[in-house]
Amino acid sequence: MMLKRADPRSRRGVTAVESAIVYPITMLLMIGTVVVGVGIFRYQQIQFLAREGARYASVHGPTYAEEQSQPEASAQSVQSYLQGFTVGMSGLECTNVTFSGSSTPCTVSVTLQYTWTPEGYYSPMTWTVTSTMPVTY
Repeated sequence: MMLKRADPRSRRGVTAVESAIVYPITMLLMIGTVVVGVGIFRYQQIQFLAREGARYASVHGPTYAEEQSQPEASAQSVQSYLQGFTVGMSGLECTNVTFSGSSTPCTVSVTLQYTWTPEGYYSPMTWTVTSTMPVTY
């Protein structure tokens, strides 16, 4: 018994319909992956900057201020130090620099805040990151 094949003319346009369904979904997934990847990259940059700001503040603490007759690290001085690291990141703000502990290994906490607007014009996200380090000077 032989199978009868369907007439090829009756399947005309099926590829166009399938492409019209699949291509937009594929592009949406690809663009979404890129936007999420950029968001993760930006968040890691904020974490790096918070650690770098805490490192700067840890060597410019109270002992440094006393011995060098200079002011100790403040939110403004940490923010101006971090400006060299913030390529393409406008809106980064150092909101808090706190020294805690009166004994020799006291700690410093630096808090950064950044508002990121994804490339797809989604609603902006505000990230707050805090890094704590021992004062080493």
